[in-house]
Amino acid sequence: MMGRMVDWGAGRYETTAAELAPVAQVVVEHTGVGAGDDVVDVACGTGNAALLAAARGARVIGVDGAPRLLDVARERAAAEGVEIDLREGDLAALPVEDAAADIVVSVFGVIFAAVPIDALREIARILRPEAHAVITAWVPAGPIDAMLGAAGRVVARTSPKPPPKRFAWSDAAAVAGIAHDAGLELVSTDAAALPIRAASPEAYVDAGREHPMALAMRPALERAGTADEARAAMLAVLREANESPTAFLVHSPYVIHRLRRVG
Repeated sequence: MMGRMVDWGAGRYETTAAELAPVAQVVVEHTGVGAGDDVVDVACGTGNAALLAAARGARVIGVDGAPRLLDVARERAAAEGVEIDLREGDLAALPVEDAAADIVVSVFGVIFAAVPIDALREIARILRPEAHAVITAWVPAGPIDAMLGAAGRVVARTSPKPPPKRFAWSDAAAVAGIAHDAGLELVSTDAAALPIRAASPEAYVDAGREHPMALAMRPALERAGTADEARAAMLAVLREANESPTAFLVHSPYVIHRLRRVG
């Protein structure tokens, strides 16, 4: 994963990566990638989509800003017997040649770009004419979004400044607008939902303590003495939303954008 405000190599992003693996499967199937295709996985993380594309016979480049996650992806590729060209780089300056890709994918990666249009310009640059990119974005709705909002409100009470406003990556009209300026056309937007499971709401929240974004938030909570309050607020949301009578199950909505390079 790439992002300037969060150290994505910290903690245990692997836990979240495993949770997101079904989305990578959906994205790769959505592309129709096959043998001989040149694929770039932008913000590849531990390699979920890159590995699936390589297993289909594609030539794959995976780019990420976190060296540790690239090491995990290399280990996974070796274990699965597939080849992936893994490169460290930034969303605004991908270490990939012009017009190198038949397909670009980004599973909840490009949405963390500091300047969204710069990231889309880079995707347009590395795509071949008329080639496609498929990216996923979370919808600001559902239990996980509500859980994060509950924690965020606790942090906001003691934060000296409000969090930066995020670009509306789930909004097709907003994406279409900046895509046009970047040399891309939004072809379609499909809605989907990721089932998220754990042994219990408590187990889910505790596992999430090692997520890089949770680690970035923790110092502010500990300085303010509100860590327990934030945990309680998160659990209250998840317990109410839980769909399982014996464990933990919720569904987190997301969208799949398909974009085409113009010209």
